[in-house]
Amino acid sequence: MRIKDFLNEFEADRAALPGVEKETLAKLRNKTIVISGGELARCLCYAFLYNNEAKRLGIKVILLGKSRNAMASYHSELLLRDDFDFVDYNSASEISSADYVITTGICGEHTDNNPQIMIDGIAEINACAKIAKATGARVVVVNDSRIYGKAKPHRVYSENEYAELDATSPSSLAGQLMRTRETTLHSVLKNSESTVTTLRTGIILGASSNFTSVLDPVFDDIANRRDTVVPATRDRCTFVYINDVLKAIVFAMTNLEENAVYNVGGKNCNASLIMIAAVLNDIYGNRCTIESGNFTELDGCAINSNKISVNECTPDIDLETMLKICIMDKMKSEKVLRIPHSHERRLDSIHEIQLAFLLETDRICRKHNIKYFLGGGTLLGAIRHKGFIPWDDDADIMMLREDFDRFCEIAPKELPSNMTFQSYHTDKACFYEFAKVRLDDTFFATDFAKDHHAMHNGIAFDIFCHDNTANSAIGRKIHMAVTLFTRALVFNKWNNRKAENGSRIQSIVTNFCKKIFPLRFSMWLEVRTLKFFKNKKNAKYLYDGMGRNIYNGAFPKEYLDDVAYADFEGYKFPVPKEYDKYLTFLYGDYMELAPLSTRMGCHEIALCDIGKYDGFKIRKPDSEK
Repeated sequence: MRIKDFLNEFEADRAALPGVEKETLAKLRNKTIVISGGELARCLCYAFLYNNEAKRLGIKVILLGKSRNAMASYHSELLLRDDFDFVDYNSASEISSADYVITTGICGEHTDNNPQIMIDGIAEINACAKIAKATGARVVVVNDSRIYGKAKPHRVYSENEYAELDATSPSSLAGQLMRTRETTLHSVLKNSESTVTTLRTGIILGASSNFTSVLDPVFDDIANRRDTVVPATRDRCTFVYINDVLKAIVFAMTNLEENAVYNVGGKNCNASLIMIAAVLNDIYGNRCTIESGNFTELDGCAINSNKISVNECTPDIDLETMLKICIMDKMKSEKVLRIPHSHERRLDSIHEIQLAFLLETDRICRKHNIKYFLGGGTLLGAIRHKGFIPWDDDADIMMLREDFDRFCEIAPKELPSNMTFQSYHTDKACFYEFAKVRLDDTFFATDFAKDHHAMHNGIAFDIFCHDNTANSAIGRKIHMAVTLFTRALVFNKWNNRKAENGSRIQSIVTNFCKKIFPLRFSMWLEVRTLKFFKNKKNAKYLYDGMGRNIYNGAFPKEYLDDVAYADFEGYKFPVPKEYDKYLTFLYGDYMELAPLSTRMGCHEIALCDIGKYDGFKIRKPDSEK
């Protein structure tokens, strides 16, 4: 039984832990993790099991619960897996080995004032403490902002600040239980080898989950085009999407300081419900009427989550995106899902411009008998979607060295007057190792590129070259290491940054060379490295020395020997005949879609102005008329 076979897109999105780097996840390899709690614990269990399958982590997950009833919301076949087990509180002493104990209790769940909640919560925390004390496991305890009590007006709470618990409030018992959970853990484990890292979340939103909020009826109304009323709150609360909570838990296990407390909020997610109503009205006002209703009290308060961000665990999902995802979950659609309105509703025009680039490049290459292929995400889009990946915002092609050099020589003379060919030869302010075709009178800059004002920053189309590399494994390793070194020289010199790549010695050497080498010399050195095996007659391997795929290593040159043609937005473009082998080399299971929350374009765009090309359309081929 594979986890991903019974998860929908929203569940698979969070289970993939898209915000966690693979190096961080690798720290959990072959660890035993005991998990207890409600819906958040369930999401966490599935995430670890999903990544066991995707990344072969070898994690052993043990679910700890009051009784087998705790398994009611889990897939029944989980107990057949070798990497999953269930243990009840009374059998906690049977767990003789554990690396981590994670207890989420009632975090993110609505509760009433039933005293049984307190009884069950104390039983859970005692069982967790017992396991941690016996095994020396590192403990992560997760509560939410109800622990801070009844917030004072306009107050944002940091980790060591508390308000009084209001006995008349529905969240009072939850707050008392959460405080009891933390004090009990610290008391029981005071003189043991175990450490405790504490997380406190904002109000958790999660598509296709059992988390509930006063916004759920609103999401359902908007998804089904019904007029709706958003309850109002006088003060702001902090919201956080489930993905960012799971990311914080992994960081608490691997990177964050032990015996410390961290608040966990979303990206710019301190908001009142009146503010949320305004955001929803801005996005979906054409679907239905969205109004603010009567005042209500939320289970939570506004919290300051700067501390965890300073420790390099930053949230990925902002308020607008999490609202969109929750509403998409309520819609009935068979289309490939993506976050709507990315690039401020310009994406369709950007795709048309990129297609124009492709058609013009194809014309030049056919005229001059230059061999090229669709590359990277554009090739993936051709095979998987027969066009652009719906959320992608660029296009690129790839060539072998001889064709690349010829194209760089011919293109400036052949391009129409509204397009500019850009390379380090033609633009003295540009130090990209690959080439671009830019659209004049437009602006499309990433956070990185926006600071290079002298460089042409119009909407771009990328042309990459795949170069020969050594036939021997050791030769390829050396060639790639030198390539990465020279790339770091150019990148950090160009951007006036301190190199922090590889080991400490590597960084020292890179920064020393960066200081003494002129930028033009470093660029020359990089290009010489890329071309080092240019004239090798019997070269068997290629590598992507110009792009991010260099980290995948080299691949057989035969992958790019022969040309086939694939449909792309109604046109035929060249692709490698061995595209299956090539795409598998790049992406693994390339037919599997990226996690939903990452479908927002491949670039962090800081500045975008498409000028007169807003609404630009290409006349479709006759076959589509």
